[in-house]
Amino acid sequence: MNGSNLTPWGAMADAVNDGCEDAADAASTNISDADVNGPSPVLQQQITPEMVASGYQPGMSTQQITIGNEGKGPKVPMIFAAVFLAIGILAIAISGIAGSALEETLDGIETGPYTTDLLPEEALIHTDDDNAGETGWYMLIPGDPKADGDSNGIPDACDDLGQLNITDSDGDDIGERVATIDCAKAWDYYDIEDHVVVGVICSTIKDQDNGASSLNRCEIGEEIYVSNSNNVSMKVVDLDAMLIPVLGEIVGEGALMGTSFFAGCCSICGALIALIVGLLRFGGNKEPTVQYNIN
Repeated sequence: MNGSNLTPWGAMADAVNDGCEDAADAASTNISDADVNGPSPVLQQQITPEMVASGYQPGMSTQQITIGNEGKGPKVPMIFAAVFLAIGILAIAISGIAGSALEETLDGIETGPYTTDLLPEEALIHTDDDNAGETGWYMLIPGDPKADGDSNGIPDACDDLGQLNITDSDGDDIGERVATIDCAKAWDYYDIEDHVVVGVICSTIKDQDNGASSLNRCEIGEEIYVSNSNNVSMKVVDLDAMLIPVLGEIVGEGALMGTSFFAGCCSICGALIALIVGLLRFGGNKEPTVQYNIN
């Protein structure tokens, strides 16, 4: 048999098969490289993050995108400069107020309630309850601290004092150890009037600023007798009793004044640096603006 189907249905099937083969042959003769490989790729501009940030949206029609590096402007440094300057001015103002308060506190100290007569037969007894040292006693004599008739740099009242004797209970001279006598020194007079500060007795607090030792060396409970050859009346001011009630105010106001002044100076320096940075950013080099036309 030749493989052909002699039935009517077989004849129809053979006709269909022959038609499909003919159509396939015709189609094969019309296939191009474009049909096989697809359309040629179109060269497109590479999309960068800067373009997207500038508003480019894929899929849209022709778009013009402008990209430019404008650089950092002076706005932020100028804001910092203004803030630092305001803080600095405020801090210095606070420092000035604290300084005025400290001056008022010192000016308000009264020596009268802590001043007593110093008689030759009565002893000064040194005490130091906290073992931190004592500021001691001012020793006063009547007179004008500015009166210096012979122009020797020493108040006339001290010239009239004569020989000053400072002894212990045994009569031994202890003046060089327990007292600092210097009429010409610029002592802090507080509200003292019509008297001259001759010196200080038992100032045993060390100088914390430069590490120097205390002015005097007095033993706890030591008795100190003071007299002079001309029998000039003398008085003493108990500096510890006078200063302790206001010590907290003095320390607090002094600390506030110093801290505020330091903070103010630092803030103003910061403002100056920020101002310089801001000024340098004016008219700085800028990268050229780039425009893209994207289809």
